[in-house]
Amino acid sequence: MIGHELPATIRDVAPLIRARTVSPTDLVEHCLDRVASLNTTVHAYVTVCGEQARADARDAERALQRGEYRGPLHGIPVSVKDVIETEDIPTTWGTRALAEYRPPEDATVVTKLREAGAILLGKANVDTYPYHGAPGSPTLGPTRNPWDLSRSAERSSGGSAAAVAAGFDYGSIGTDNGGSVRIPAATCGVVGLKPTFGRVSKYRVFPYSVSFDHPGPIARSVFDCASLLTAIAGHDPHDPAAVDRPVPDYTREIEEPVSGLRLGIPAEAWESNDPEVVRLVDDAVAVLGTLGMTTHRITPPGFRDALWGNVLSGLEIMELAGTLAAPSPADDALGAYMGVRARGYHARLITLGMRIRRAAQAQYAEIFRQVDLIVTPTVPATAPLLTEDSSPWERPDELFAEMAARYTRVFNFVGNPAITVPCGFTAAGLPVGLHLAGRPFDEGTLLRAAYAYERATAWHRRQPALA
Repeated sequence: MIGHELPATIRDVAPLIRARTVSPTDLVEHCLDRVASLNTTVHAYVTVCGEQARADARDAERALQRGEYRGPLHGIPVSVKDVIETEDIPTTWGTRALAEYRPPEDATVVTKLREAGAILLGKANVDTYPYHGAPGSPTLGPTRNPWDLSRSAERSSGGSAAAVAAGFDYGSIGTDNGGSVRIPAATCGVVGLKPTFGRVSKYRVFPYSVSFDHPGPIARSVFDCASLLTAIAGHDPHDPAAVDRPVPDYTREIEEPVSGLRLGIPAEAWESNDPEVVRLVDDAVAVLGTLGMTTHRITPPGFRDALWGNVLSGLEIMELAGTLAAPSPADDALGAYMGVRARGYHARLITLGMRIRRAAQAQYAEIFRQVDLIVTPTVPATAPLLTEDSSPWERPDELFAEMAARYTRVFNFVGNPAITVPCGFTAAGLPVGLHLAGRPFDEGTLLRAAYAYERATAWHRRQPALA
C-alpha cells in the first residue's frame, strides 16, 4: 500500500504501521517524494533530513520486527519549525547569520517526538527570528499556501502548516506567540493547537518571547494533534516555565460526550469580518448546537482592547531585545545596547506588564466559570495575496498581519489553550477556521469539542489540488 493509497492522517495510518501493512520506510519515501516534487514550489521546508529520516525509518522497522511498538507516532514522518533546535541539523532561525549553526543537542520537544517513535523529515520555513509575521526565509523565499500558490501560508509557523496541508509530513510542531500556530493552520485548512502556557517545554526553542511564545502541534485532524500533544507535553527541568502536571492520553479523552458544554459567543467577534467567514463560522456554531452544546452571549475583554495588545507587543520587544543581547552567533552591537537598557527601564516595564497580565487572567478565570469554551473565527479573513490587494479582503501580507491575530492573541496574553479546526471553504476555495479556547490545562475539553465538530463534518478531509 503505497502512493495515493496511503491514508492521510496519523489515526488512519498508525494501525497499518503497527500491523506492518505499511512500513515506515515506505511512508518516509512517499513523503520525501512529495517534498522533492513540490517543495521548490511551496517552500515549506528549509532543510530536508532525507538520509537521517531513511536511517530512522529502518530503525523503526527493526523495532517492529522485535515487537517493540512505541505508540501512534511510531514510524510517522513529522517536521519542526526551524526555530526548534535539532542536534547536528541546521537551525537557522530564518537568518543567513546562522546558516551554518548546528545545535549540540535536540530541543526537548524533538527528544520527546523521537522517544514516541516519530521520524524527523524536515525543518519548516520561518521568517527571520520569527519576527515579521509570515514565513519567508531570506534564502528560500516565502512559503506559499497550498490551496492557492498566489497567497501566503501566513504567520511564522506557516512553513509547518503548509507542509502538513501539502502532504509533506503527517504533523509538525510550530510555535505560537500571538497566533502563529493557529493562524497558518486556519489559512492552510488544517488543525492547529496552542497548548496552555507551560504545558510544553520551550528548552532549546528560539526565545522570541519567553512569556508568551510556546510550541504546539499542527496536523490534519484533531486526533492527530491530540497524539502529538500527548507526546510533547510534560514537565522539563531545563525549562523553568514548564509546569509539573500529569499528562493524560489526550487521544482517549476526545471520545467523551460533549452534550451540555457551554459555549461563550462574543458578539464583537462577528464584527468587521469577511462576510464569508461570518457565514461559515455561524454554520459551525449551529453544528455545535446540534451536538448538544449550548450557546451563551459573553463580553470578554481584549479583542478590541488596545491596552492589552500594546502591553503584549511591548513585552515581546523587550524580551526579544534580551534574547538578541545574549552571547550568540547572532549577537551585535545594537542587541547588546538594547540588552543593557532592558536591565533597568525595561525591567520596570516588564513588571508593570506582568501585573496587567495577571489582572487579565483573573478576568478570564471569571468568564470561564460561566462557560466551558469561547468560540470565535480563527482569522477575520482568508489568506492574503502575496502581491498587491485587489479587494478589501485581499490585502498584502503586511496589512493582513495587523488584524489577523484579533481573536488569537488574547489567549497568548492570558496563557489559555486554544485550537483551530477547518469549518468550510469560501466560494474561491479558500479555507476558514473555527477557533475554540478553554480553561488553563483543560486541553481535554478543548480537543473533545473540536473532535466532535470534526466528526460531524468533513472539512478536514479535503486536500488541496497539490495533495
